[in-house]
Amino acid sequence: GDSWIVDLSAWGRSTPLVSSDLVNISVVPNPYIVESDYGEQYGQHKLHFTRLPNECTIKIYTISGEFVRTIEYSSSYRGDAFWNLKNSRGDIVSPGLYIYVVEASNLKHVGKFAVVR
Repeated sequence: GDSWIVDLSAWGRSTPLVSSDLVNISVVPNPYIVESDYGEQYGQHKLHFTRLPNECTIKIYTISGEFVRTIEYSSSYRGDAFWNLKNSRGDIVSPGLYIYVVEASNLKHVGKFAVVR
């Protein structure tokens, strides 16, 4: 005897992105330990960026400011991107501290993560 009323008028409607939306972005696992078995097969390294806006650019730099990689992200569903720990030349990155910058709709979020061997 239960009944529900559902308003689908807001389905698919986008809301403007604000800077507080970017605060929850994180990287897991952090630190990334190369030799761990964190949900991956041997030799398949994946760093997980979470809670991303639907469309954004992730730029990764070394702690000294050297450019490593750009990841273009676009998805209307999940909000997660994976990085295989390879630089723009296709080489596995060295252990160390890295800075990432997420840019979306003229907003920026800066964070850091570590890679440990």
